[in-house]
Amino acid sequence: MNISKSIFLTISLLFPLSLWAQKPVVDTSGASQTKQEVRKAVAASREGEEKKPFLQGIGISTDLVGVGNKLFGGTYISGEVAAEVNLLNRYMPIVEVGFGSSDMVDEDKEIAYKTSAPYFRVGMNYNFMHKKDTYSIIYGGLRYGFSSFSFDISAPDLQDPVWGGSVPFHYEGLSCTAQWLELVAGIRAQVWKNLHMGWSVRYKRLLSSTEHPNAEPHYIPGYGVKDDVLFGFSYNIIYYLPLNKKR
Repeated sequence: MNISKSIFLTISLLFPLSLWAQKPVVDTSGASQTKQEVRKAVAASREGEEKKPFLQGIGISTDLVGVGNKLFGGTYISGEVAAEVNLLNRYMPIVEVGFGSSDMVDEDKEIAYKTSAPYFRVGMNYNFMHKKDTYSIIYGGLRYGFSSFSFDISAPDLQDPVWGGSVPFHYEGLSCTAQWLELVAGIRAQVWKNLHMGWSVRYKRLLSSTEHPNAEPHYIPGYGVKDDVLFGFSYNIIYYLPLNKKR
């Protein structure tokens, strides 16, 4: 009887061990290898970002809308060139320099306005497609604009309703300065080799302009027809010189 109990206990102890011995062993080497590959890929990606050249390219552009406005019956004409640098394919500081003029005559109201002067804008674009291996971009940006100019304005004589008589309304060489901000959003695409084309919309906000007691400017070079808030549009031709080749 004691022998039987001993045999039974021995079998009871050895049976779970035998099951454990027969349990399949999971090979975790594949998972470890996958983790190592992921780590290597992440490290390579970081290394690639660190090695990305700081200066990616240089661009020169011109706007066609200012010239086209006069050709299609507008009251002003302007021409400008812009220079920008591409930093890390993400940040794009830009300087825009131009010359704007207006020679307007309102025959119905007998009002004439004339001005011509240079202007400049400085700011930066941000490339939302900086992770893409392409020269085409979608961007947003900010500009600060400034112009110092003088204008001539004339209109029919002002009648004095109290004392009678008239006061001439004719002023020449009224000096003025204006500054403004612009929010810019646009796209740009590579057309052929280094030639790119693109367009942008601009939300303009006038910060300040010189006030005169008898007259105010109708048109501000670089800004447009004077208003506190103004929307603009530009269509650009760009020559872009890449310093980091894309695939």
